[in-house]
Amino acid sequence: MKTLDEQQQPLMKTARPRRYRLLAGLLLALAVAGCANWSWNPAKWSLFSKEPEPAPPVVEVLAIESLSPNPAADRFSQSWEGVRLVIDIHSDTGIGRAVIRPREQGWPLRLAFRLHLSTLEGFEVRAAQNLRFSLGHDPLTEPAFIDVPHGAYTKDSPQVEIQWVDHYR
Repeated sequence: MKTLDEQQQPLMKTARPRRYRLLAGLLLALAVAGCANWSWNPAKWSLFSKEPEPAPPVVEVLAIESLSPNPAADRFSQSWEGVRLVIDIHSDTGIGRAVIRPREQGWPLRLAFRLHLSTLEGFEVRAAQNLRFSLGHDPLTEPAFIDVPHGAYTKDSPQVEIQWVDHYR
């Protein structure tokens, strides 16, 4: 006849693996459920992601007049980034021109343009100097940022003329 310890040993041997299998299955189910919301893109991991910075407040420092054939397709906004005034240009047609004039405050110390276009074949700035910028034919993954160099316009410049064209025109 078997003793009580000998009778319980087979029960304990079979009970433990069932518990471990159940626990392993539960952990696997939780891991799979957690991976359903997980991204393979490292930029979306909380370790690498940052909260987007709020957009700078819009200002009206310069007077901007669109000279494009379809002026309603051009939108301009101005904002300060430090001492630099940045003019955002949105053009639905991809081609346009505008004249920029100072208001009562005069010209900003530094001026830059951010063009929201799919590509940028040419961008011209005409004032004290005539400048032409080209970014080639490759599609833009983010807006083109053009910082106007010192001396392109002076405090006595009555206006700055700009002209842009994307690759598809």
